[in-house]
Amino acid sequence: MRREFECRRDPATNVVVVAALFFVACAALLVEEACGGEEPVTELSNGFTATHSADAPGWFEPFLYATNGVFALGFLRVGASSLDLAVVHLPSSFPLWRATPARLADWSSPATLSFDGRLVLATGHGAGTVLWSTLNPIGDNVKLLNSSELIILLFDERSTPWRSFHSPSDTLVLDQNFTLSTPPLISENRRFALRLGKTYMALHMEFYGGRTRPMYWQHTALMAQPENGTEPPVYGRLDGRGFFGLYLQGGSGNESVDRIAFDTFPRNLTGAFRRMTLVDDGNLRAYYWTDGSKDWTSDYQAISGQCELPTSCGAYGLCVPGQAACQCLVNSTTDGTTSPQCAAVETTDLCGAGQMFEVVRRSRVSLAYKERVPFETYKTVAECEESCAEDCTCWGALYNGASGYCYLIGFPVETVVYEADDRKVGYFKVRKAQQSAAQARTMSPGATAATVVLSLVLAVAGAYVGYWLWERRRRRRAGGVGMEQELTPRPYRDLKSMDSSNNSFKS
Repeated sequence: MRREFECRRDPATNVVVVAALFFVACAALLVEEACGGEEPVTELSNGFTATHSADAPGWFEPFLYATNGVFALGFLRVGASSLDLAVVHLPSSFPLWRATPARLADWSSPATLSFDGRLVLATGHGAGTVLWSTLNPIGDNVKLLNSSELIILLFDERSTPWRSFHSPSDTLVLDQNFTLSTPPLISENRRFALRLGKTYMALHMEFYGGRTRPMYWQHTALMAQPENGTEPPVYGRLDGRGFFGLYLQGGSGNESVDRIAFDTFPRNLTGAFRRMTLVDDGNLRAYYWTDGSKDWTSDYQAISGQCELPTSCGAYGLCVPGQAACQCLVNSTTDGTTSPQCAAVETTDLCGAGQMFEVVRRSRVSLAYKERVPFETYKTVAECEESCAEDCTCWGALYNGASGYCYLIGFPVETVVYEADDRKVGYFKVRKAQQSAAQARTMSPGATAATVVLSLVLAVAGAYVGYWLWERRRRRRAGGVGMEQELTPRPYRDLKSMDSSNNSFKS
């Protein structure tokens, strides 16, 4: 009787069970299809080598899978023609981790990923050129966990000398610790970074290869004590309950000092896969993915206003809050988009020899993140401008006539924000472009005509001088010319003879 009772289920429960089994079966079929009908590889051993063919189709070549079939490691096509090593979330095709070497490989060239104690990504034939490796850690096996973490294991599987969670690219996932010693999150376009301080997390712009990195957003742990020198630093972790938590490192248990709640936190949405990514516009965003999803659902953004983003209108752009259009500082035009190409992004400062610049002044401008920019106090706007003009590392200055604050922009000018206050004025340096051969070919018609006339004049003068030298040598050989007459050009001699005749006539 008891066994019969246990086998009786509610019809709705049966439907749920059947549906779950169906989705599991579908996922298994998808992985099997990606593996060409073979059993998916879930572990790599010493001596393993995966080869990328130069004519490989598609965008992703997986060769290592997590046991749940949701994540895979493989060669990823980046952009139109580059190659990288990546861990991909298969249902969405989103790369959660990338090796991101300093120089990406070419997708149209052969490449290999080998494991012989360490992972090595190389391009070319034979030994090839090493683009990326796990360096010193030595292990026996490689696995991709169901959390999406890629790890190197020793033979006893008790020690992990290398973990991908310790070297993130642009994304953090569930239960991945982000500490003071963790490398920063770098956006895919390499222009922005998320870093952790002792008591805060902050977003930075990256200029000159990271040598200059101004901050534009900061969140300080609510319960942290910056003045306490003995308090350990904080670290962050993405929680499945819908928040990014900040905790004291090395503390007893999970000693929380703050949490950044997402939109789904009040709903207690659990069971979703979550990620936090630093995207190419400089914003830090959180997303979640549930079973049956067709796309990632946005759950959080650190910066809510378009004009608060540091490059929303590009270099030398002017963002007007509440409007969809951008303007340019250099000519005040608008094209109805949010990203006009007002000027190219600068890659060097103005301190080199021969660096010239023009000056642009605009009123009613400010910076969305001026609190993060160093400032000085001056009585006049002229003093503010002078302090920037004399400094080759300064690209601009913003002066507030009400407070006397002079905000100095020690990095290439990006987007500034419109404010309806005539006392807020801006001074901006714009590099003068040196004339190139292409520019010379596109000179105005007037300039071209003047160049042609000058060339003709020089040609005639050169021909005359050449004829005179030839005539001089001829007369010298003939021996019939006096020294003074020989050294005097003929037109000048004619003038002297005319003067002599005139004088004779007058006398």
